Amino acid sequence: MARGQVRARGLCRLPCAVYAVVLALASALAWVVTGPSGTAQAATACTASLCVLNPSATNALYVHPGNVQVTGSILVNSTSSQAALVSGTTSVTATGGTIGGPAAPAGFATSGGGSYNPAPTNQPAVTDPYAALAQCPAASGCPTTPATPYPVINHVTGNQTISPGVYASISSLAGMLTLNPGTYVVTTGMTISGGKLNGTGVTIYLACPTYPVACAAPVSGAFFSDQTGGKSSLSAPTTGVFAGLTFIADRNNTAAVTVSGNGSWITGGGAIYTASGKLVATSGGKASFTRAVVDTVETSGSNSSQLSIIPNTGTLSISLPTTAGLGSAAPGGTVSAALGSVTVSDGRGLATSTWTATVSATNFTTGGATSAETITTSNASYWSGPATNMTGTVTASPGQSDASAKQSLSSSRSAFTSTGNGNSSTTWSPTVVITVPAAGVAGTYTGTVTHSVA
Repeated sequence: MARGQVRARGLCRLPCAVYAVVLALASALAWVVTGPSGTAQAATACTASLCVLNPSATNALYVHPGNVQVTGSILVNSTSSQAALVSGTTSVTATGGTIGGPAAPAGFATSGGGSYNPAPTNQPAVTDPYAALAQCPAASGCPTTPATPYPVINHVTGNQTISPGVYASISSLAGMLTLNPGTYVVTTGMTISGGKLNGTGVTIYLACPTYPVACAAPVSGAFFSDQTGGKSSLSAPTTGVFAGLTFIADRNNTAAVTVSGNGSWITGGGAIYTASGKLVATSGGKASFTRAVVDTVETSGSNSSQLSIIPNTGTLSISLPTTAGLGSAAPGGTVSAALGSVTVSDGRGLATSTWTATVSATNFTTGGATSAETITTSNASYWSGPATNMTGTVTASPGQSDASAKQSLSSSRSAFTSTGNGNSSTTWSPTVVITVPAAGVAGTYTGTVTHSVA
């Protein structure tokens, strides 16, 4: 369980009472980004959570609109005079990290209200962190069966389970297609359109029709497309040469990994590595991975199109702001104020993740805490309001959607609940309302509001 506490204080001189709120953090975020076991990384290899490798492309990072939200850093390798563009009332955010590259800051453009957070900074070009990763069919994790002609999987109804191997194509148009643990080499493409794809301990390897011969340089080989309400929930293997990697493309394969359409999602549950291919979210599609090392990145078609890169931390944590003022009110009146952003970060990397955030409070007292010097929790109310930001594949529900649904803090209350896949974060800005007793005395009132998540 993670917990944060709000300490509330007020200085009162009749006929008004002033309350200030001090929030103390009880948890911290940390993360480690690693490559697969045995991967050799050069001294200048990219260490960012999102590595955009193309050395010269215009708009190598292109958001028009949509949003890209990363825990950690973003590095765009392009030296183009416009290496990145954020267009529309949207943002590219690197929480706890930096945004940059050799073309920054001048080559990181915005238009129509677009923004970067934090501001881009000039950083040297980097190399591919997975450059030494063995590719199929040479890598020990690659399947060798069946022989050509490779089978085609076209799942259209009910439930079907398949095993690792080499496939010409795989599609799921309805029902549930389940992948047993292992590596799946696809030579022409993979389409999840209206159906569902589930897999634990899975790596999808996007090859070319010439397989087992590698892709020529450059060529559009096998793609991955999740569309029309398709839902892909995957997790990467934890051991072996492809540990931590959900998607790998042949280094010369320029085909994209795409999620498209409202209600469509890809929960990678691991890293994506497409050194020559694009990562795309369009028309409201959402995708999340623990790391992304790709040629280029694009979101488009809707502000709700989203790419989230959230490394595994193995923890569920909650963070709170430091201070907030409640304002003032006369005895018998009320005072209310937003406490600031509360964020639950789920870095456990679970295929199915759920949590509940609760809120509770103590009485607010001054002096000797006599009855006249106490504002009880029955005089304190709370409402969470809607989520102000969400990353990853998650459905989050407020405990109190608006002021009309506020609840007394005389007992513990549910602030937010969440159900999702893989890593995610949810942020809200709750409001506390205090009813000042008519017989309240002057003084500095102190109490504690506690947020917990489990």
